[in-house]
Amino acid sequence: MLNLGAAVIGGGWFAFRFLHVARVIEDTPTSRVRSAAQGYVELEGRARPLAGTTNLAPLTQRDCVWWRYRVQHRSESRTRGGRREAWRTVASGRSGQPFLIDDGTGECIVQPADAEVLAAESTAWYGATPWPAGMPGTTARGAPGRDYRYFEERIHVHEQVYALGGFRSVSGTGDGVTEDAVRALLAEWKQDQEVLKHRFDRDRDGSVSLEEWEKARAEARLTVERQRAERPAADVLHVLGHPDNGQLFLLATFKAAHLARRYRRRAYLAFAGFFAAVYALGWLMQGLLQNA
Repeated sequence: MLNLGAAVIGGGWFAFRFLHVARVIEDTPTSRVRSAAQGYVELEGRARPLAGTTNLAPLTQRDCVWWRYRVQHRSESRTRGGRREAWRTVASGRSGQPFLIDDGTGECIVQPADAEVLAAESTAWYGATPWPAGMPGTTARGAPGRDYRYFEERIHVHEQVYALGGFRSVSGTGDGVTEDAVRALLAEWKQDQEVLKHRFDRDRDGSVSLEEWEKARAEARLTVERQRAERPAADVLHVLGHPDNGQLFLLATFKAAHLARRYRRRAYLAFAGFFAAVYALGWLMQGLLQNA
């Protein structure tokens, strides 16, 4: 009965969750990197590695921008009905290295940590060691060398990627940089005390008071901001990562329409499991009440 109760709760939760994801994908318009608003956006573009970086998938050593792997070990146990085979995961991992999405209007750095990822490219094969000794291959069932099973998923360079997440643009002109420049300019002015007093000692008492020093600080800030405005604008970096408000963060190598249909199918299957579990639980409870 506990298992049926868990099936009812889990089936209902997954059904509504998958349906919600499908609606988010369908209702979120695709943005362009160059003109995307700050916040929750949908992007599509070609995957590329960041300049000077490489990312090799651990099991196959294939060049890619993202990977996920799992190694399982086979164990057998005797039961009344015979021998029972089970697979236990002994090693797993996923890539957290940032990569780029290029949609033709600009580039966006993707930080894939904590993202839900659906990759079309995957490889599965068997071997005799906890870590694959060679490239993927298959072994006939029952033959030696099938004690371990390897799974690996990858997003390859130049593969089309769909992304849904939190978008922000950053540059080298933040407040921290401005304050550092203001402090440096004030330190430079303090090197010549006579000039400093001439400029900011308004009451001519021979020293710069706290009020006069605040005016000097304000003048230094205006000077820094004026100098920065006269320089060429710094490059803006666009970054996509996990949304701050807990919304869905999704990366996939499928089109948006295909993803929506995929999640809707998952929702229908979860609903079917939910109703089946509800029916079985009701039938079981009815039997218990009749026998009571």
